[in-house]
Amino acid sequence: MRTLSQAEKIGLYLLAFTHLLAAYFSFGFHHPDEHYQILEFANYWAGFTQDSSALPWEFGAQIRPWFQPMIHGVVMKATQALGVYNPFSVAFFFRALYSALNIWGMWLLWIEMKRRFTLNPKWFLVVSLIWFFPYIHVRTSSENLAGIFITFAFAYYFKHQKYFWTGILFGFAFLARYQIALGIFGLGLYFLIRDRKITKSHLILLTGFLAPVALGVVLDRIGYGNWVFTAYRYFKVNLVDGVAATFNPYPWYQYFIWILQLNPFISIPLFLGTLLYAKRIKSDELSFFVLIFFILHMGITNKEYRFLFPVLNLVIFMAVVGFQEMDEWLFKKKPFGLFAGINTVAFCVSSLHGASVQTLWPVHMANRYAEPGETWISNRDYLDQFSRGYYHLQDHHVIIVHTGDELERELTLHPKIKVLIDGQFQDPITQGLIKVVDAHSCKIITSSQPLFLFSFREAFPAINRLTYKAVYQCN
Repeated sequence: MRTLSQAEKIGLYLLAFTHLLAAYFSFGFHHPDEHYQILEFANYWAGFTQDSSALPWEFGAQIRPWFQPMIHGVVMKATQALGVYNPFSVAFFFRALYSALNIWGMWLLWIEMKRRFTLNPKWFLVVSLIWFFPYIHVRTSSENLAGIFITFAFAYYFKHQKYFWTGILFGFAFLARYQIALGIFGLGLYFLIRDRKITKSHLILLTGFLAPVALGVVLDRIGYGNWVFTAYRYFKVNLVDGVAATFNPYPWYQYFIWILQLNPFISIPLFLGTLLYAKRIKSDELSFFVLIFFILHMGITNKEYRFLFPVLNLVIFMAVVGFQEMDEWLFKKKPFGLFAGINTVAFCVSSLHGASVQTLWPVHMANRYAEPGETWISNRDYLDQFSRGYYHLQDHHVIIVHTGDELERELTLHPKIKVLIDGQFQDPITQGLIKVVDAHSCKIITSSQPLFLFSFREAFPAINRLTYKAVYQCN
């Protein structure tokens, strides 16, 4: 058995601890696609709802591959058959599973990168402290699942140099998210430049890649009820018909702006480290995959920084190689302490609360604090909307109010009731709702923001822009 250094042991413990915390606390979604294109598809396929009109437009366009939703759907059906199904528990299970697979894949890739470049084991401890990994790794998104398969694919390839199973892993990454084809194109380009011709190994790699693609066609036939090649449909609808260009159109340099904006203390070194890796290594599989993936994404009008999530596991180790000569400086007490402190604070801010700032926090609170068949009052109608979706709230009855006067009237009729308020604190309507519950001596059960922050709003006006989400018990 391979002997682990003290730094690597601590790094693994840290990854396990922070990822478990994030899996528990970071419920909800980073982007709506994480919920509506995975969990709602799975909910529909598992037969928990027959209302296809509640699914996003991708269902009607038949461009969403069923591979990932069916994985979730199978678990949902199995837990239902065992009589233990709970949508929140299943969602937590998958967040924990995705995070465990990411840790495993990163560890395997680290072993190979350490062997190839004689890296100091302390670098793994540095990697384990990066704040955004727990938050991203627990997401049940297509970007995350694709990143898991890509990480395993490169770790397996570097260790065994076996093209068929490497192709299989890349094929499943493609099934999870079709944009992975951009990186696979870069990988294929590298092999052609390196070998200067099409070889038997290339064909074996292609055969392995096509096997999951064929499986995906069968799964899509089961999911949609008709034969359809969703990869082609995705390309046609989004690129040929131009639908993707209508979402988040940004200039070609937008990703550079995000690199400068999104925690530049980490993002800029990662970007520079990746460039240093590419310069020092000149050309290898990782360089071509990551850089071509990035460059081609720059040319697509529809841009979101989450589109780069699938390659982050690769980028971090490329950056480590690029900066490995900084051992003498980074591992000193003060620089390392500053690095650890900044990442700890950023981890707490990003992962120790619900990921969604819009709907899922109230939905979780409604399920956590409601008694079966209980009536609630809320100023938001999404609780009723979610009653037919994955987080089904069929046991709850919600009275929707829009003004303080309406809330006053309902509290007069229902003096013993829970009230959920969700809105911008600076919004006069939100402030009016708060005045009503205060006048009725309703007590706060829980809130999404530390309420003491609002006592400083005169000194810090920006606090008024925070969302105010709170559950009250009125007696």
